[in-house]
Amino acid sequence: MLNFIYVHTDLKVIVSSLSGAMVCILTQQRFNHCHRPVAFFVSFVMGIVGADTTLEIIGMFVPGVFSDERAIGAFVCSALIITVMINIITRVDSVMNKETKSSALKNKT
Repeated sequence: MLNFIYVHTDLKVIVSSLSGAMVCILTQQRFNHCHRPVAFFVSFVMGIVGADTTLEIIGMFVPGVFSDERAIGAFVCSALIITVMINIITRVDSVMNKETKSSALKNKT
């Protein structure tokens, strides 16, 4: 699998994604020692896969600054993907809990 990643990306993107995943894991306090390798792997792979998309999103806010540097997109994506995923899951969970509580109150009356 690593050969597939290496063939289709350059070394700067891989190193940037690796360093972004390290930053993510070192700053994240929510994971225990069993979950950290999984979070690291997800962050590393998503940094490589999502480099172009993240670079386009950065280009919307700061146009023309990082136009062709995929390594910056890989670093930002791998450093932030776990935090973004946790926030999305928390918000969806709170909405689901709200709907469950409101439907339970309707059933009681």
